[in-house]
Amino acid sequence: MTEYFEESRLDRAKKQKNRTLTVYFVVLAVFFVFSVLCIVYYRTFPYSGYRDTASKIAALKAVHYSLTGIFVVFSFIFLGIKYRRANRYYKLCFNLKIGLRETSTGSFLEYDESIHDKDGVDMKSLVFIEWNKYKNDYFERKVLVFYESPFPEFKEKTTVRYVTQGNVLVSYEILD
Repeated sequence: MTEYFEESRLDRAKKQKNRTLTVYFVVLAVFFVFSVLCIVYYRTFPYSGYRDTASKIAALKAVHYSLTGIFVVFSFIFLGIKYRRANRYYKLCFNLKIGLRETSTGSFLEYDESIHDKDGVDMKSLVFIEWNKYKNDYFERKVLVFYESPFPEFKEKTTVRYVTQGNVLVSYEILD
């Protein structure tokens, strides 16, 4: 059987997830150090009675509050989009490695380039015609493949035995 899902994909997904998380924690550490320095600098000002001190305090608070707002927006965007997508991709790859697999045989019909969403990961699909033994009828089955990966080379009406996990292609074998 030809392996479509390589385990090296899982390693790359884990590195991507960890790299993304590392970038976030570095930015968090820089922000935390800046906040501590602002508080320490604020505490060094004289208690009251100086007109010059009030303007310095106002400027320091304005800078710190604006950077806090920027950091909060950055956190929502970075963790909500970039890290979330990397984490979902890693989870899908992990499930492909350890999940229950199903073997089926079908006749290849066509490639479907439209984007499908599988657990937050973009996929495209291969369309097969399969026999349903319970309904005694043929039906179309869409087997998902990663959107950034190329399609396996199948000719129309080729009989293929394929292994899926959660309807995502893991490996295949051309029978005729």
